[in-house]
This record gives sequence, structure tokens and C-alpha cells, in this order.
Amino acid sequence: MRKILRLIRALIIACGWTFLFVYLFQALFVLIWNFDFTSDTSWAIMREYWNHGGIIKSTLDIALFAALALLPILWYIGLRKALKVDYLQLIISPFNRFRRIAANKTSTERIVIRNIKSGEQRADEIKDELSSLKPEKTQSAQFIRTEIREKRSDDK
Repeated sequence: MRKILRLIRALIIACGWTFLFVYLFQALFVLIWNFDFTSDTSWAIMREYWNHGGIIKSTLDIALFAALALLPILWYIGLRKALKVDYLQLIISPFNRFRRIAANKTSTERIVIRNIKSGEQRADEIKDELSSLKPEKTQSAQFIRTEIREKRSDDK
């Protein structure tokens, strides 16, 4: 049963995508090349031109043939993307946004965070943690520093 429902969903999405794809690209082709790929007369004109020795000269002609060759590939890529979209979430999303906006405007509750410990106790804890992280000075390093100080004081 689940496979049948997936198949029905896929068919509905494929029909919708195909209708949208044909409508958009038909308008695009008519706008750019004045060529309606759903019309028999446009294909007949192209066939007559080709049969009478027509030559593809301009870049606009090359772009038309490239676009016609890419139509099935673009349709397939778009169909794959359309099948991956969660349409129920897409339909519900405006209502969820409205609910979040309305909830933010009507919300008057405030969250108050109270410190359990006093500030001085917390500061002492932080100092203790920091002092435990500092490495202890070695005696040899302290000895070298005192020697350097003594030499500097002797030189002056």
C-alpha cells in the first residue's frame, strides 16, 4: 500500500512539474527565439529551413539548438529536485511562522535567573580554579632570575 501511495505521489508531482516546466520554458523560448516548441508550425518552419539547406550561422541559432537539446536534461533534474521536496512542510510553514511571530508578540513571561551563590563565593571559586591551572615556578628558573637581577644592579 505504501509503494502505491509513493507511486501516486510521484505521478502527481511529475505531472505538476511537467506542466510548470513546459509553461515556463515555452514562454522563455517565445520571448528569446520566437520559437514555440509545443507548436507544430514552429517545428515545420524549422524543418523547411533545414531541408532547404539552412545553415546555422549565428550564436543565437546555436543557443536555440543547445537549449532544445538541454530541455530533457533540465526536465529530469527538476523532476528529481521536485520529488525530494516535502510539500506538506512547505504548505504548513507559513502557519508555523505566523504562530511563532504571534507567540513572540503576546509572550509576557520573563525568565529570571537568580544566583544560588553570592558573587564573592563564586569569585573565590574562580580564583582557586585559575590558580590550580597555573604551572608552579621551578627553583632553577627563580634562581636564574635573581642572578640576573644581581648582575644588573652590580653593573649600574
